[in-house]
Amino acid sequence: MEILKQIENEIKNFQTIIVQRHINPDGDAYGSQLGLKWLIEENFKDKKCYAVGEPMEWLSYVGSFDKIENDDIFKEALVIVTDCGNVERIDDQRFSTANKIIKIDHHPNATPYGDLMWVDTTYTSASEMIGFMALQLNWSIPPKAARAIFNGIVTDSGRFMYRGVSSRTFDVASGLLKTGFDLEEMYKNLNTRKLSELSFTNFIYSNFKLTKNGLATIVVPVSEMQKHGLTAEMMNKYANTLAGFQEIKMWITFSERSDGQYRVEFRSSGTLVNQLAIKYGGGGHAQAAGAIAPDLKTVQDIIDDADKLLGE
Repeated sequence: MEILKQIENEIKNFQTIIVQRHINPDGDAYGSQLGLKWLIEENFKDKKCYAVGEPMEWLSYVGSFDKIENDDIFKEALVIVTDCGNVERIDDQRFSTANKIIKIDHHPNATPYGDLMWVDTTYTSASEMIGFMALQLNWSIPPKAARAIFNGIVTDSGRFMYRGVSSRTFDVASGLLKTGFDLEEMYKNLNTRKLSELSFTNFIYSNFKLTKNGLATIVVPVSEMQKHGLTAEMMNKYANTLAGFQEIKMWITFSERSDGQYRVEFRSSGTLVNQLAIKYGGGGHAQAAGAIAPDLKTVQDIIDDADKLLGE
């Protein structure tokens, strides 16, 4: 693909590359960002490559991030943003001062940005895109990069169960597995939980509400999250707690943040939720999206809209 060669040429043209992703990262954000950083370091050893952004404790097994104290580093750098459809959600807004910006994303192109864009919604994940690019360009793939990218594909594809999974997804996964990274160790880290998570899951099961149209909702106050050592930014890990029940067609988690606003996680078994998320200033996939609600009135408005959508 021509776009892959263009991206490679831009990497060759810069001595400093900074890889970024969205705020409140998930497995795909980690996998595509850190995977790309390690791929660049492996294949372009004369380059200085950074991966920046706030970390998530539950994803620490994937890798860690760099700190850039000097703002001037951005001005001479190539910034590559992965897995982020909206400019305002890019973690570290200094990206806008970069010499050149590349966008690599699998979400709908809600807000185009950058000097070069590779946006393709047929991929399960930005991680799959990064893995595909490495294989197509015959890059050497170090095991730690393969592990991070594979983890990103697994988490964003629902363990290869979502509709977007294709033969290409498995071709990329196969190429990554050939590097010999420890698959069992990766899944152990991915699936290991703390007992505090069990008690919090019980809270969700005991307190969610269900409408006759099949909308399940749970509003989680700050006090409840603090009781379990959680924050609203960690709640995407629990976004699918109510998945898999025959009577539940759509499930939405509202998590109160320290500033009084609510993080909103939309999920469904079929109904499109991304347009609903966009209406409230968010975005995402057709059946998995997110937004921020400023207050409880907006929370109720979202619930009303979602229930109406299911009733149509």
